Amino acid sequence: MYSTDTPAQIRLSITSGNKGNALCLVAGALYSLGFAPIGVWPITILSIALFILLLQGQTPRTAMLRGWLYGCGLYGVGVSWVFVSIHYHGNTPAPLAAIMTFIFSGGLALLFGAQAWVYQKLHLHRFGLIAFASLWILFEWVKIELLSGFPWLFAGYAFIDAPLKQFAPIVGVLGISWLVVVSAYLLLIAAQHPTKRILAIAVVAIIWGSSYPLATQEWTTITLKDPLNVSLIQGNIPQEKKWDPLERNNIIDTYLQLTETEWEQDIILWPEAAYPIFHNEAQEIIARIDIKGRSTKTAIISGVPSWEQEGESYFYYNSIFVTGAGEGMYHKQKLVPFGEFIPFESLIRGTLPFFDLPLSSFSRGKHNQPILTAKGYSLAPFICYEVLYPELVRRLGKDADFLLTVSNDAWFGTSWGPDQHFEMVRMRALELGKYMLRGTNTGITAIIDHKGNTVKMLPKFVEGVLRGQILRSSGNTPYSYYGYWPPLGGAALIIVISSFLAWRLQKKQPVLASQL
Repeated sequence: MYSTDTPAQIRLSITSGNKGNALCLVAGALYSLGFAPIGVWPITILSIALFILLLQGQTPRTAMLRGWLYGCGLYGVGVSWVFVSIHYHGNTPAPLAAIMTFIFSGGLALLFGAQAWVYQKLHLHRFGLIAFASLWILFEWVKIELLSGFPWLFAGYAFIDAPLKQFAPIVGVLGISWLVVVSAYLLLIAAQHPTKRILAIAVVAIIWGSSYPLATQEWTTITLKDPLNVSLIQGNIPQEKKWDPLERNNIIDTYLQLTETEWEQDIILWPEAAYPIFHNEAQEIIARIDIKGRSTKTAIISGVPSWEQEGESYFYYNSIFVTGAGEGMYHKQKLVPFGEFIPFESLIRGTLPFFDLPLSSFSRGKHNQPILTAKGYSLAPFICYEVLYPELVRRLGKDADFLLTVSNDAWFGTSWGPDQHFEMVRMRALELGKYMLRGTNTGITAIIDHKGNTVKMLPKFVEGVLRGQILRSSGNTPYSYYGYWPPLGGAALIIVISSFLAWRLQKKQPVLASQL
């Protein structure tokens, strides 16, 4: 027998009640498949469109539940690498690590719940298209700023290899996220409303089509003359050996041996915390490297833990410094919760091995630190997690000749974490139109050009040296001047106006009802 149900009735039966709730969880899980290493970005658009569909006609309370479930699916799949860090490197039993990962994902998902609640409570669905997209990027900004921030898996990052990437030098990753969500909403309109289908698809085509002329636009000027020859050293030190006192000499010897053939290069880069001892305690080996670098006119840049004394207090930092043909030391400003500092330390320190990881009591570096210099050029340095913060990278990097980041992604193991992290690094290079050097312990070590393309890279989990060249860029992209504030300010204005108009309409409804 043929069903007599209309498409609207079929949709309602699928999206209502517990079926709809379960579908929210599935939609969230699909979202992460658009990111590396899977990288099927149309799935992210499908996921967002499905999420919008599942919010239609819902009360604020139900919308909040569905938003939370969507977030649980998104983070449960997308940041499942947290389990690897907690269990394998934090020495936490697997069942407890799974519970902690769920709590972490569920906590992050609360922001999606809040986003969905605001959307329905303020009746922003009356202005669905631009209101939903604007609210989306406002909540992405909240994920940057709230507490210490966790700016991971923003929609725009999934499109680093898609046509929309060309908007990055203008509006940054948040602007791309807005365009992605608008595209998803328009495609949903095309599917639901045949009379609006042609118009909706035409607008999507205009948005995406306008990215192609931007592909040939050179926002910054690349100097082909006098490229810098660089060597990036990937030590591939297992995390379980990294802070073992018995392995210190072996680790330093590994980096020295890999460096031995690279002294003719302009820059040699060692990864985050390549020195397994404090900078203050490694002066003998640092002096030897400095003398060698000065004699060969080579700048050696390396990550190292360090400490400073102020009065009777000691402050510990995750740092990066230059010896040889360069100078400068930078202390990390954005620290990883539980990895580099312990929130509520007096309460939870010592309760689990995960809360007692080596070097998990770092202090934040000062806001106004000078950047590094090497061979007469300026390099804006970012340590691991810092490269996730668009405004920090813009502030330090807009006037630099090059960008540079070091990391130790061994914490992620063989999970998706390193690949997702690398996508964000590429986006930062594209936003500012500058070459980026990325040195890591276990990968992904790479040279990235001013278009966000990977010029050369080393495989993960190998010991080796990546040799290549980097080119200086002059000038600035529009994003370098204004950051994400134009799209963010526009989004905030849209939400304020939409909320006011929705409130006015809501007030008129009882009057209209009494006249019928």
